[in-house]
Amino acid sequence: MNTFATMGFLLEEMEGFGYAFRYEGINYLYMPNDDDEDFLNISIPAIVEVTEANTQVAFMLMDKLNSKLKYVKANRFGDSIWLSYERELYGGENFEKLLSRMILHLESAFIFYRHTMADIEDDLDSSDDDTPASDTEEAA
Repeated sequence: MNTFATMGFLLEEMEGFGYAFRYEGINYLYMPNDDDEDFLNISIPAIVEVTEANTQVAFMLMDKLNSKLKYVKANRFGDSIWLSYERELYGGENFEKLLSRMILHLESAFIFYRHTMADIEDDLDSSDDDTPASDTEEAA
């Protein structure tokens, strides 16, 4: 917590979740684990809401992100997809350097998510365009 303050982050407590902060217009969530003090988790919550209508797209997105990204993983949490960076602490870490790296990896993952989502939507749009016309459409 002290390192976040030293780095200039204003953390807002989110009851039941942890502490929210912003960096470069992106909302982050630091989630301390009371049961395991050697576990560090920072996430970008709710990048995509998963609905009945977009379940296929959401899982395609998760597959692409998880197969391409290092360190950061996409997970479904409730009805949305989150990006998370989790790390075990060994002791003696330089927290300023560690938190900086985690936040920058998450930011890069968020940018990659935006590009990937656009690619998936383009692929789905082009596959709709490639659908063969039915006999009734050809006759018309």
